[in-house]
Order: sequence, then C-alpha cells, then structure tokens
Amino acid sequence: MKDKHMQIVLVDDDPDVIDLMSLALEQAGHTVITSPAGAPIVSTLKADPPDVLITDLMMAELTGLELCELVNTTARLSKMKIIVISARTDDLWKDKAKDCGAAGFIEKPIDVMTFAATVEGIVSAST
Repeated sequence: MKDKHMQIVLVDDDPDVIDLMSLALEQAGHTVITSPAGAPIVSTLKADPPDVLITDLMMAELTGLELCELVNTTARLSKMKIIVISARTDDLWKDKAKDCGAAGFIEKPIDVMTFAATVEGIVSAST
C-alpha cells in the first residue's frame, strides 16, 4: 500500500490533531482534505468521493458514527473506506464503529510516526 497514493478526508474538531494527522499522511504521499466538523464535509464527499474518510468519533452537530452511517447509506460513497479515531477506547465504541461500517478504529492519542502506515494497513486489509 505504500506506493498507492490515496485521497483522504480528515474530520476532527481538534485543529492540533488535524495538523498532526495531515502532516503524517502528506509526508507518506497522500492528498489530504480537512474539516473541523462532519456536516460541512458531506457535500465535498458527495462531489468528489475520496478513497478514505478518517473521522473523529465525538463531534458536535454530526458525530463520527452518524457521518459513517450517512456515507454507507449513500450509494455513490459506499466504496469509500472509513476509519474512526477516538480517545474512547473501550470495546463498546469500537463495536459501534464497526457496526456502522468503519473499516478500522485508531485510538487517540495517535502515534504520528506510525499513523500513515496504520491507515494504509487498515485500507489494505479491508480491500
């Protein structure tokens, strides 16, 4: 997967986390689009579906789980891989993410040194 360039959309309400994730993914050769909230990015997802959506679990207005469900019920977006990230690490939340169609779950705080490889591994495993 290292040689495959991906277009990735990151959704997180923490600008510092967005910056860290973006930097790690861009250094690995991927194109990254960011949003601080789920609702505003929906039109972008529909207009130009990325390869991967990485979304925080807990956000105001539209949660990561709600965004995940919306993506999976929109036919044009159904091939997009979804990865949920969260500081909520108990199995209940991991199961909820899986149930709504997420290909993987990454715990916060992220390890910036391995983040891109972790994302690539989840995408490879779910293809």
